Amino acid sequence: MDIGMFMPTHGLLTRDGADMFLSVVPGPEIRPVEVAQVAERVGFHSLWFGDHVTIALETTSGHVANPESRKRAYPPRPHMMDGAVVMGAIATATSRIRLGPCVLIAPYRGPLNDARQFATVDVLSNGRLIMGVGAGWMKEEFDALDLPYEERGPMTDECIQIYKRSWSDDVVSFHGKFYDFDNLSMDPKPVQKPHPPIIFGSIAMVGARRAARLCDGFFPMFGDTYPDPYRFGYLQDEIRREAETIGRDLSNFSMTAIASARITDADDPLAKKEPRPICTGAKEQILDDLARFADAGYGSVVLNIACPSARVDELIEQMEWIGRDVIPAARDITATGEWKPEI
Repeated sequence: MDIGMFMPTHGLLTRDGADMFLSVVPGPEIRPVEVAQVAERVGFHSLWFGDHVTIALETTSGHVANPESRKRAYPPRPHMMDGAVVMGAIATATSRIRLGPCVLIAPYRGPLNDARQFATVDVLSNGRLIMGVGAGWMKEEFDALDLPYEERGPMTDECIQIYKRSWSDDVVSFHGKFYDFDNLSMDPKPVQKPHPPIIFGSIAMVGARRAARLCDGFFPMFGDTYPDPYRFGYLQDEIRREAETIGRDLSNFSMTAIASARITDADDPLAKKEPRPICTGAKEQILDDLARFADAGYGSVVLNIACPSARVDELIEQMEWIGRDVIPAARDITATGEWKPEI
């Protein structure tokens, strides 16, 4: 199993019982390049970057990270660094670790702009981009960007098709409902051929079908404190049904999960808690949870590491501990099912 990490570019994870929240980390204190270099040194497979353009001070949109309460995970004024820009900086300061948006909200900026930016990331990193894509959930952000929230699904379909053409075709053309253009250049192409892997982030049936039709993997969020790793088996079944309908072979289709985590000593109260929050506690407890994710079909798990202090120094301490005690053992965990075992 590959272990990735959610980056602190939108804040650090804290918890309130069943729900997750992002605390404010002032911009100069985020130190993303330093964090990325530590992550590469201690063995993380990949780094993942949240995506928002702006956030309203107050929202009523239910946050997908807290599926039961639907409470907003972001503070009123979070400090958010742009993912593509930070990925470019990290690409030149690392050599192995992979990079991906988690997930890029496809309609926000226009598909040609995103295709150019992320092709650049793949070139700068010498082929380390994983393209996480989603359709979005925050209506207030779509309103601020003057975009039709109700059309976000079909817009995302067209965006993904345009990414692929931009990254693969010598001359790029597209004729759709939302985007229409002819005879464009888009160079340089990404290093990865025919294009970087595209994985779709969703917890909805329509998202599962979109992943099967257009993408190379599926990326659901297990944001709550006590999720069942088998929770989205019905979405995997929907992917199978859609693949059968369109005649797609799923042997090159990957499953990735994102969940919160925190490592402790065995005698820490968190390790003794019943029920115990997912991927928390001592090394053996976290590995048991990762094995359950693997049994549910996930070949990669991205950890959003909880840091109650909201300090990046605490995040780095957790990363080094996980890198020493969890990541080497996790490499021996193998996902079940017909899915590709890695991204």
